Amino acid sequence: MNPLSAPLGLARALNGSSRRLMLCRSAGLGNRSPVRVAVARMSTQGETATVLEPPQQTWEAAHANNPAFAVARELPPPKSHKREIGIFVVVAAVTWGLGSVIAFNYQRMTSTPVTAALFTARHNEGVREAFGGQLSFTSAFPWISGDISHLKGVVDVEFDVVGSKEVRGHLVLKSRRISSNQNGEWKTIEFYVETPEGHRVDCS
Repeated sequence: MNPLSAPLGLARALNGSSRRLMLCRSAGLGNRSPVRVAVARMSTQGETATVLEPPQQTWEAAHANNPAFAVARELPPPKSHKREIGIFVVVAAVTWGLGSVIAFNYQRMTSTPVTAALFTARHNEGVREAFGGQLSFTSAFPWISGDISHLKGVVDVEFDVVGSKEVRGHLVLKSRRISSNQNGEWKTIEFYVETPEGHRVDCS
């Protein structure tokens, strides 16, 4: 007998056999349940061994004590949202403050004292010589500093202006109501346009 025939026969037998392990997960409830089914198939010289699928689970079996559905464990503590709430409060406060500033500035820009002062300065001869005609705001939405209060009888505003000569100036208007009546007479304290050189052109 050839001494190599036995090892060669064993090798052929091993090469001819096949082993497979397949893990299946079914989906859905009722007729089919989320369980893992292990099917092991081993084919060795024509013999086959198979592990069949266990019985299907039902809705009544869906509870924590059934490991096929869930694992009984403690729930994690609730997540804190203090940081998100703090950021929201800060952003809301900044937005509200910025909106209020813009609204009050627009109210001063469109008020009667400001529009009247700009109109008067635009037609002043000294201002026309220094800045040219068409005196107006330096931008579409200029910053108007100061205070306008008809209730207190106080007008104290100032803002930048520019004329057709592209010369920038600074208009200042200060006025007080000399009567206790809200419809009483007003007195102008200061009303001028200051040039870049510091010269004040009186408009009162």
